[in-house]
Amino acid sequence: MNVNKLAVGYENLKSSVRTHSYITIKDKEMIEIECCRKVLKFEDNIAELEIPCGKITIVGLGLRMKNFGFDNVKIYGKLHSIGFEEINSTKTEDIK
Repeated sequence: MNVNKLAVGYENLKSSVRTHSYITIKDKEMIEIECCRKVLKFEDNIAELEIPCGKITIVGLGLRMKNFGFDNVKIYGKLHSIGFEEINSTKTEDIK
């Protein structure tokens, strides 16, 4: 098995196993997101991050990001608002 196939397999396994994320907000100046899957957008005033159950949007001034570990991020700056958009669940529900 080559390294690329192994890496893709690991990412797929990690995505299917981790179904939650921990978010810590400190003093309107820092937010820490554990189990961040992907940084979708990062600019001076807005950041969009994908987590297992959805997408987080952070709006603020002078945003800066620091990675720690392999799937955790800290965002610093003057935080204005934080939004959450749920990703449609892949589970089906039986209707009787």
